Order: sequence, then structure tokens, then C-alpha cells
Amino acid sequence: MNKGKLKDTKVMLAVTLFAILFTVAGYRICAFTSDEADDAEFYTAKILSVGEPQVERIDIGEGVEPFENQWIPFTAQFTGGPEQGRTFEAIQYIDSLYAIPPREVEAGHHILVTSNEGEEDGGGWVYVEHDRGRYLIGLSLVFLLLVVLVGKFKGLATILSLATTAAAIFVIYIPSILKGYNIYLTTSILSVYIIVVSLIMMNGSNIKTYSAILGNIGGVAASGLLAFFMNGLLNVTGFIDEDYALLLSMDSAAPIDLRAVIWGSIVIGSLGAIMDIAMTIASAMNEVAEHMGEKSFRKLLRSGMNIGVDSIGTMTNTLVLAYIGGALAMVLLLVAYNKNVLFLFNLEMIVVEVAQAVIGSMGILLAVPATALISAYLHTIKPPEQLWGEGNE
Repeated sequence: MNKGKLKDTKVMLAVTLFAILFTVAGYRICAFTSDEADDAEFYTAKILSVGEPQVERIDIGEGVEPFENQWIPFTAQFTGGPEQGRTFEAIQYIDSLYAIPPREVEAGHHILVTSNEGEEDGGGWVYVEHDRGRYLIGLSLVFLLLVVLVGKFKGLATILSLATTAAAIFVIYIPSILKGYNIYLTTSILSVYIIVVSLIMMNGSNIKTYSAILGNIGGVAASGLLAFFMNGLLNVTGFIDEDYALLLSMDSAAPIDLRAVIWGSIVIGSLGAIMDIAMTIASAMNEVAEHMGEKSFRKLLRSGMNIGVDSIGTMTNTLVLAYIGGALAMVLLLVAYNKNVLFLFNLEMIVVEVAQAVIGSMGILLAVPATALISAYLHTIKPPEQLWGEGNE
């Protein structure tokens, strides 16, 4: 193993150890358990046979069409949990009040069941949902396999980076909000942590990585400042939809600041796109610098800006389309039932979606000169080895 690979391995191990310690410490500090959390137990099962559906007719009154609810009995076998392998009887209840009822169970279906013992209807095992998780896990495994096959060692580093990011969000960030910690502070800390750990894991310790890290932090900081300023200017209250309203009634350690939640969603949402363009510019400038006979700050800066300008369009489109895709159902409803454009563009839910896309895009724009400047400077200081060590590949 050459010195470069040995150094990358040591850096990877050091960063991984740091990520583990950070996650464990963060979990102990931010762990939150709600008294309102559902304590029902769910188990996976496979349906062996299905009986004849039973119809329950409910008459509401004269002139009103009666409702017909269905009870579908079936026999199934547990495929997980403490009673794995045991056969049992259960029912699927289909309420006609739902606009789109669940798919009727059939033999061979994999489902989730729970016990409603103690309920007034007599108790027993009931259908909850089709077991979609098994297929989602399969799809995710195929994705991870493709990452490794295409990226090889870097693919493994990418998976490790993705795991640390997911752990930071779900083990530390979300519980910290529910526990009442300052959202502005925790978002800032987690953003810097994700940027530093992810980029070092994927690209090692070198000028290219540090250029991307500093440019990324600059772009995200700009997005955060713009989002904070615009929250006040746009008179954002935080009552965007029922999800935000329900947050106020939750059993949390302290009242949740909805405006801060919106701010956090803008910063976290723009983080990935800004990371992408910062790494693209830093990597390309690293290649240019390696093949440049006499390194010139001005020439490198010009190259970095040209590369960034070419990437701005696609990155901005990516961010805007991601936000539109995530809110497509809401946008369809609002456009269908509200023809007045002036009214639409003053609704808080529309304003916040547009602000998220625009502020994130501005973060991308500002990350371009920041990354180009930093990278050009780091590649032209003499000698770089004294600051960053050998191996700037």
C-alpha cells in the first residue's frame, strides 16, 4: 500500500471514529421520548387464505345513501416477531368513508398486523397495511450494490457518508428539535458536521476537499442568513399546513418554534445541492492545477468561475424541481381551486415553497465564487504541503 492510500485509510478511520462518537454523544444529549407515542406492536405476516367478505350496512337517515363497510376474514402466518411461524385468524376492515380504500387482501400477500385485544369489537388480529418495507429494503440494497459496483472504494465511502448523514438527522437533529433545543444552533452545527464528515469521507484529506468544505459552508451560511432575513420580511408565521399546526400540540419538552423549523428546512434542503456544486468546482480546479505548469491565482480563479457558471443552471434546476415535486399535490389543489394569481402568491404555503427554492438557488450561486476563490488560493500558496500534507489527488 502506497503512502497516499495509507493516509486516506487513516483519515477514513479517524473520521469514522469521530462520526460514531459524535452520534453517540448527540443521541445521549438529544434523546427524546414522547408520552403520546403509539405503543401498539406491529408484526409481519403472510396471508395463507382469504374467506368470504362480510358487508356491514350503515343507514344514516332518509335521503342519504347508506354506507357499506367490509370485513374480510383471512388466515395468515407470522413471518416475524416472537410468534414467527404461528398461524392465526385475522380480519381486514375496509371503511367506505375513505375515498381510496386499501387494496383487498389476497392469498400470498405480505402484510402488517396488530392486536386490538380489549377493544369493544371483541379483539383479535387486524390488518394494518401491506408490507411495503420489504420491497423498499430490496430497492435500497440494489441501489447500494450499484454504488459499490460503479464507485468501488469511493462507493463504499459514499455509503458510509450517507449512513452518517442519516444518523445525524434522525438520531440527533430531529430529537433535538422535539427536546426544545435551539433550532438555529443545532441546524448550524449539524450542517457543518455533515459537510466536513461527508466530504472528507468521500474525498480524503487534501486541498480539493478543504476547498469544497469551505466553499460549501460559505454557500450554506449565505442561504441561512437570507432565509432568516426573508422569514421576517415575508411575515412568515409557520402555520403552513396541518402538519405545522399539529407540531404545536405535540408533547415536546418546549414549544416548537415553527418559523425556526421553516428556516431549518431551507438550510437542510439546500445543503445537498450546494455540496454538489462546491465539490464539482473544487475537483475540476484540482485537475486544472495539477496540469498547470506555473500555477496562477488569476487563471485558476477564472477556470473555477467558468466551471461554476456551467454548473449553476443544472444545480438550480435540480433544487427547484425537487421542491416542486415534493409539493406537487398541494400546488395542483391550490391552482385548481384558486384562479387569482395575486392571491396564490401571497398564500404562506406558496410563499415558503418559492422562498425555499430561490434561497437555495442563491446559496448555490454564492458557493461558486466562494469555492473558486478558496481553491485558487490554496493551490497557489507556497508550499501547500506545509499546510495540508502530501497527496492532493
